[in-house]
Amino acid sequence: GFLVDGKPDAASKLFREGLKVYPLAKKSNPPKMEFLDGSKVAFNTVHANTFEFYKELDHVIQKEPIDLFDPELRGLAAGIGIRKGRSFAPDDRMTKILTDAVGIGNATARSIAFHNRDPRSPLYPNSQWRSGFVGSDYRWIDLDGVSGRNKDARTNFFYMATVNTPAMAAKLMGKGSQYALITADATGNAFDGAKTYRLNVPSNPPAKDFWSVVLYDPQTRSELQTSQPFPSRNSKRDKLVANADGSVDLYFGPKAPAGKDSNWIETVPGKGWFSLLRLYGPLEPWFDKTWRPGEIEEVR
Repeated sequence: GFLVDGKPDAASKLFREGLKVYPLAKKSNPPKMEFLDGSKVAFNTVHANTFEFYKELDHVIQKEPIDLFDPELRGLAAGIGIRKGRSFAPDDRMTKILTDAVGIGNATARSIAFHNRDPRSPLYPNSQWRSGFVGSDYRWIDLDGVSGRNKDARTNFFYMATVNTPAMAAKLMGKGSQYALITADATGNAFDGAKTYRLNVPSNPPAKDFWSVVLYDPQTRSELQTSQPFPSRNSKRDKLVANADGSVDLYFGPKAPAGKDSNWIETVPGKGWFSLLRLYGPLEPWFDKTWRPGEIEEVR
C-alpha cells in the first residue's frame, strides 16, 4: 500500500474492502474480516539470538505441513535433532554446541550486514551507500553463471529484511521501489545516537511518487524507538524545508539543530542506528547513477 497525498487512507481502504483471509474449509461462508491498527503498538518480531532460536524453529516445523520445507531444509534441521513428529530434546553436550553455534551465526550475520566487504556492495565509488541485493539478483544467484547462490549476499539481505521479490532488484522505470542502505558516516564510523549528522538529498530526486529516509535500530533491525512515532521523513507526508538549490538537508541527532525541526529525525544517546533511503517510482537518474544521495556527515 502506498501513500496518496501523503496519507494511508487509500491503501487502508484497499485492504479493508479487498482482502479476505479465511480457512478453505469456510469458503462457502467466510467469516467477517477484522483489521487492527498496529501502527503504534510495540511488539517483537525478532528471532532469538540464543538457544531459544532452535525452539522457535522446532515450533514451526511441528506446526506447518511438511511440504512447506524442501528436503534440503528438512535435512539441515534433522541434523541437529529437529524432526516433524518427534521431540526436540538435545542432551547437555548438544545444547552447548548449539548455544555456541547460534552466537557465532548471529555475529557472522551482523558482520556481513553491517560491514559488508564484497566489492559489489557499495552503490558508488568511495561511498557508504550500499545495495541490499549484492550481485543485483533477487535470488542471489551470481551472474557469472558458475558460482551459484551467494550465501553471504543472501544473509546480507535477510538479516535485516523479511521478504524479497523480483521487483525489488529489477529495473522498473517509474514503478515499484528501490532502496539504498547506509550503516556508517562519511568517515566509515558507525552512527552514534549521541551525535548529530546531516544528509544532503540533492534536488530532483528520481522518484515519480515520493522518497523517504527511515532510521532503524541495529539490534532489532526494526524502526528506531524514540519520542517520534515514526523515525522518518518523506517527501509526501512531511513539509520539508528545501535549500536555495532545491536540495534538502536532513538532520539526525538527539535534539534538532536550531530551526531544523521539520527536517530532523531523533536518535538515542547510547544506541547506534542505520538508515534506508527509499525511492518510490524510481526513474532513470537512479539507475544510471547520475543522481546520488550525499554521504551522511557528522555536524561539528
